Order: sequence, then C-alpha cells, then structure tokens
Amino acid sequence: MAQQFQTRRGTVTTIQQSLAPNIKGQVDRSGNMLIQREWSDGLRLETIITTQGAMITKTPEGWLTDREILTAQAEERLRGQAPTPRYLWLRRADRPDIRRPDQELVPFLKSNAEFEALADSYVTKIRSRAGDPAKPNEDDAEPGTNVTVTMNLRGGLIRDYEVKVEGTRRATRARISVPVTEQRIVILTYVPVSRIDIPYEAREKLEVAARPVSAAKVQ
Repeated sequence: MAQQFQTRRGTVTTIQQSLAPNIKGQVDRSGNMLIQREWSDGLRLETIITTQGAMITKTPEGWLTDREILTAQAEERLRGQAPTPRYLWLRRADRPDIRRPDQELVPFLKSNAEFEALADSYVTKIRSRAGDPAKPNEDDAEPGTNVTVTMNLRGGLIRDYEVKVEGTRRATRARISVPVTEQRIVILTYVPVSRIDIPYEAREKLEVAARPVSAAKVQ
C-alpha cells in the first residue's frame, strides 16, 4: 500500500509491505512448541522451543542452536561485505519472537480496557506506550500506539483472534512521521498433542541448547 506525504522538498511516497512469515505451530501438554515459519520467497524454518526455553531451528545448514546462530551471524558480520543470502536467513532464524496464544492474550484480558460484544466477537481498543497493553496511555498528546484486539468465539471457545497495532515511525531525513501498521491473525485448532515429535537428529542439538552457557563452552 502506497502513501504520499508533502514535505518542504516535495512529495514523499512510502510503500508498506508485509515481511512477516506465515506461522503454524503446535503446543504439547508440557508446553513445548514446534513452530513452522514460511516466507513469501520460499524460505521455511522449523523451530522447537522447550518449556525451559531451550531452542533449536532447522535451517538450510541443518539443526542449529540459538547460540550457534548468533555465532554464525557474528562471523558473517566480521567479513565486512554486503549481506549474503546466508546472513539474511540467519537473521530470520535468530530467536523468533513467538508467544503462545495464552501468553499473548492474558495481558489484554488483565488490562482495564473494556470489551465490546459484537455477536460472537469481543473487541477492545487500547492506547499504549510502545505497544505494551500493560502500560496504558490515555493522553493522546503523548507518543503512543493504538492496539485493537478482536476475539471470535464459537461454542464458548476462542476460535481465532486478531491483533492490530497502529503507530508512527519517524523518518529522520524527510522529517515526517510515517504511519506503520502491523496486523496478525491467529487461528486456534483445539487438537490435543501429547508430545511434540522431535526428529532423532535434532535431539542431540536440543540437549546442547538446554545446557547452561558456561557448560556449553566446555566441549
């Protein structure tokens, strides 16, 4: 979507493009997660996150721990060249900001915002600082972010929900504020998973990722 702004030096055109991947995930009874992310350019990454926070990702170079991904990024930066295709997928693989639906919805439900009932949907709008619903900001004169949460229910269960974040980003050179919108739709499938199926080749990597940092350095 293109938008135009008038500045002292003329008209500035900005284009909004979604770079977010499509995400599918499973959560087992213990809280372990399997996340599958796929981008429009064809890159697909699988990440396993344990309840304790250990994380491994299946990349074009095989299963890597989060520490191995950080090390590989540092090596690519030290080369001092233009970003390589390897560096681009390493950045995508680096510690995805993924939260379970219950982790994402609880702050909204615990906030003081009122929900409006529309048939089988519940909608709330929150003006917050830095997009954090736990820090409401009612003063429109202060910089803030507008967050709209829509939850759709069926049979008393949340079937899907949408989080829309609207804010502004300062373009320093043009000295203008550009509107920025992030929209995320999460579809819930209530299928019980007893245990995430971890491939054999990933188990050893997961054990390494679960070790303390000091222990992992001593091989």
